[in-house]
Amino acid sequence: MSAETAWEAGRFGRVLVARIRPNEDMVGGVEAVCGEHGIRHALVRSGVGSLVDAALSYGTAQRRDVVGPGIEILSLQGEIRPDAAGRPRAQLTGTISDSEARVYGGGFIAGANPICITLELVLQEWIPD
Repeated sequence: MSAETAWEAGRFGRVLVARIRPNEDMVGGVEAVCGEHGIRHALVRSGVGSLVDAALSYGTAQRRDVVGPGIEILSLQGEIRPDAAGRPRAQLTGTISDSEARVYGGGFIAGANPICITLELVLQEWIPD
């Protein structure tokens, strides 16, 4: 069996613990936090919080809207990499639970996941060689 692999040489840098406030978009908030602290590359180590409403992508261009309020973030992972202009761009995935304990998973769509109470986030900077 043949598998394609890609490696990126580098090292881990700073660890940042941040809070994103109510009504701020989760994806945009992560990008803003990275921009404020000069982080261009990072991994999401953990996140806990809630969303007002949620919008997830899954499969090939499919979207799932989950109506809140009070969507709980069960897991959050992802990475931040710079776009062509050098601005940090977050690709976040995870699982959420609605008020009736139904669980959904997928990629968080930028601009469509407003924070409800707060999002506590731990990022670890990645410094590529």
